[in-house]
Amino acid sequence: MIPILRAWLGALPTEPAVFIEPFAGGASASLTATFESFCTRALLSDLDSSVAVVWQSALCEAGETLAENVESFRLTRKNVKELFRRAEVGSQFEKALAVIVRNRIQRAGVLATGAGILKHGENGKGIQSRWYPKTIATRLREITKSRTKLSFLHCDGFEVLEEYVDDENAVAFVDPPYFGPASRLYNHWKLDHEGLFQLLGRFKGDFLLAYDNASEIRELASKYEFDVALVAMKTSHHKKKNELLIGRNLGWVDQLLPKSGQAKAPSVQRRTLAKTSFGKRPTA
Repeated sequence: MIPILRAWLGALPTEPAVFIEPFAGGASASLTATFESFCTRALLSDLDSSVAVVWQSALCEAGETLAENVESFRLTRKNVKELFRRAEVGSQFEKALAVIVRNRIQRAGVLATGAGILKHGENGKGIQSRWYPKTIATRLREITKSRTKLSFLHCDGFEVLEEYVDDENAVAFVDPPYFGPASRLYNHWKLDHEGLFQLLGRFKGDFLLAYDNASEIRELASKYEFDVALVAMKTSHHKKKNELLIGRNLGWVDQLLPKSGQAKAPSVQRRTLAKTSFGKRPTA
């Protein structure tokens, strides 16, 4: 998704006054936008309290504490069990560390209640297979250093979009709980999907909406006369699947299509990226 974000942001006529990521999660879009100087200010929001405690910890003046806790944590099943027990009544930073650990040891990084813990993991390393404390700590420090550019709100993403709905200089990357598998991936998975399309129809700034390739979502895109592109992605289990990109004008997607004789970039499934209209209404 990162190459797609770069192409979209690079195609904007002017630098946005604010980059909004209303269903932030790990906020890879906002971090890309700010770290690579596509914008000077990003506003993130998420309703999940687990997500919120990590961002609130990383973006405070004492954010270095969280990075130090990650580096010093020795990942064993015994230590994980003890951390989770302490975090229930512990400090903000213990709670944040517990969320980060949970994200790295649960299958596909899913934080939803009931998600299973890795057994074999990658290359048979079990819960250690996705634990890279130095890398995680480095990223946390980068976030803390950029806290003047990043703001986080613990709220419903609809509220943030509504606040900026009339701001032509705001742009939004919207990656909501997907239509199909949302209930097993997120704690807050219920979403008014058509309400989101209605809101984005009134949003005066540019936006990029990412969704699962469901017929109901394609129908909504057609109903609200949005442009749609089909992009091949890989799941956490390395399976290929198609997802949707939705916006007002996705003409910039064409630059991601391979030219004749061009080799496919290994990190992007460009070969199967195709612009389509899915029954878009003809203009008068």
